Amino acid sequence: MTEPTQAQVEQLTRAFERFTRRFKVAEAAAAADNALNALDAETLVFIGDNPGCGMGDVARYLNVAMTTMSSAVDRMVRKRLIERRRTEDDRRSLALTVTDRGRQAIDDHVAAYRELCRIMLRSLDPQEQGELIRLTEKIAGTAA
Repeated sequence: MTEPTQAQVEQLTRAFERFTRRFKVAEAAAAADNALNALDAETLVFIGDNPGCGMGDVARYLNVAMTTMSSAVDRMVRKRLIERRRTEDDRRSLALTVTDRGRQAIDDHVAAYRELCRIMLRSLDPQEQGELIRLTEKIAGTAA
């Protein structure tokens, strides 16, 4: 592999900053409809993908402290986006699941993300679209 030049690193850094900002704005707009901050939105998506998971599972996945996760879960329970239930196996453990309202918030979040991807891909011709997807998947598959 060829080592990139400093100029290339700087150019890619600026491009990713703009790219990331666009996704954050779209994510914030989708979350605003449900009054969610970024952590709450990511927590909700994880719980939606992993019904019955515990707070520790979510905290490890998002790399946040249990106190932070506990606060996020409390907020989302109050908003009726998720439910906490005691597990039958261990009455001290809580299982988290999304509610119908939480599922709608997840669907809104995913729709906003997809729409932003659609907008970005529209700015490219079909060959460039395929190349962007291929290169992005390559980077995502090898990123540490």
